[in-house]
Formats: sequence, C-alpha cells, structure tokens
Amino acid sequence: MTVETRNSGPTSMIDVTWWHFAACRGHLDLDWIEPNKREKERCRVVCAACPVQAACQRAALITGEAWGIWGGLDPDERAIVAAEHGYPLPAVLPAHGTNSRYAKHRCPCAACRQAHTEYERDRRHRHAGIGQSRRAHVEPD
Repeated sequence: MTVETRNSGPTSMIDVTWWHFAACRGHLDLDWIEPNKREKERCRVVCAACPVQAACQRAALITGEAWGIWGGLDPDERAIVAAEHGYPLPAVLPAHGTNSRYAKHRCPCAACRQAHTEYERDRRHRHAGIGQSRRAHVEPD
C-alpha cells in the first residue's frame, strides 16, 4: 500500500506496508506521540530492535512528521536530519478544508479546494465592495 505525501516528485508516494511489521504495534503502553523523558528512552529501546526502523525513519522524514518518536528519532532530531539531507522540516499542517492548507501546502483534496473556492469568492466580493465605496468618495456630488 502507498500513501501520497505533501511533497512532490519521486518521494511523494511512500510504501507503508512496513507498518505491519513495526515493533511499536505491540507497545500500546508507551506514549509514542508526546513521551516524557523516561518513555522516550523506552520507545528508543523498542525502535532499536525493530526490523523496520529504517523504513519508519524514512517515512517520517519524507512526510515531515511533526509529532512523536519515529524510527527512534524525536521531532528535533528529525529536523536536524531533514535539514542535512533535504527532507521537509517537521511541520504541523493546517486542518483539511481550509484555504491555508490548499494555498500554502497545495493540498488537492476536495474539502481544501472547496475552501479555497469560497475564500476566493469572498475575497473578490470584498474587493468589489471596497472599489465601489472608493469610487463613491472620489466622484463629486
């Protein structure tokens, strides 16, 4: 199975079948998203023995994952690797169905396209209203 990422080019699709073999799947007792220092070290131990650690790291780097431990790396460590190797920096994206997700991050989903269409319609309407009020002030009585 492949998943589309927010990048374009050859890394815009990644294979996610490795998830089925990830050692973390059996460790629901750990907080992988926002672990405290102790949990972070326990997560890293699990990752060190994971048969798909490299695939996990690569997926997180390609997608710019901003949260959690992936392949033994936390977001700060992934940011360093990303900067050194040309991956996107970890970032939190705006929600789907927003103009900013469409305009700034080029999300092609229907909800984001619709939000952009509505934003542009409102922007043109506001601009037309401003233009009319300016003309009213410029024209002599």
